[in-house]
Amino acid sequence: MSRFLATLCSLLALHLLFPLRLNSLRRLTAAVPRPASTRPFSRKLLLTPAAVVLLAFGPPVFFSAAAITVIATLAWVQREQHRRHAAATTRRTTVIEALDVLAADLAAGRPPIDALGGAATIAPDLHPAHAAAKLGGDIPTALELAAQSPGSEGIRALAATWRVAEESGAAFASLTERLADSLRADEAIHRQTAAGLAGARASARILAALPLFGIALGYSLGAHPLTFLTATPPGWLCLTSGLALTALGLHWTARLATQTPCP
Repeated sequence: MSRFLATLCSLLALHLLFPLRLNSLRRLTAAVPRPASTRPFSRKLLLTPAAVVLLAFGPPVFFSAAAITVIATLAWVQREQHRRHAAATTRRTTVIEALDVLAADLAAGRPPIDALGGAATIAPDLHPAHAAAKLGGDIPTALELAAQSPGSEGIRALAATWRVAEESGAAFASLTERLADSLRADEAIHRQTAAGLAGARASARILAALPLFGIALGYSLGAHPLTFLTATPPGWLCLTSGLALTALGLHWTARLATQTPCP
């Protein structure tokens, strides 16, 4: 069992260092709303019986299972953070491209509602606003409702631009073109900031994974580090404190990276 745990730790370390990208199915179903669970605490209620069962098999099994659970959770959190960041970046890029199409169509004399339909083919988040426009709804309000996802700040800005153009009679094509240029400049700053923080994120993942590689190295040298960590009181203390500090370090790094303002 110890060799199996060592192998598992190594695989999870690789997963922690290199988060998996989304597969095609998840990309296709990302926008599909999921119904809320009618029993939100059902999974939590299973934690206590599971812990009791694991304790019945002895402390080594309990601490081994707890360590695997914590490591898997850390890997999942890292992957989800990577997924959200990539999705927001993709959405910002598509919104800018859609605004370019919208501005070009408006400059060519196309009606705003038809131009919005053309932009919606580039940015799917604009489809609800286009549908509302065809039904005679309030387009700025529909755009604001569509700007709820991370990375859709440009849609909210488009809603404000649309409202200003309606109320003041300003040239909508010119305003949209300026908005696209402004968002493109902001995206360039976002990318520069992300590039500057990439080193810190990579260092955090490497530091978090080093203990797992150390365990695998210990077994390659003939030692039994997992036996010490899961079967002895000093090992339990080291395992618990090490996992807690690793989780705290990853959370702290992610929080600092998220709160770093753009230059």
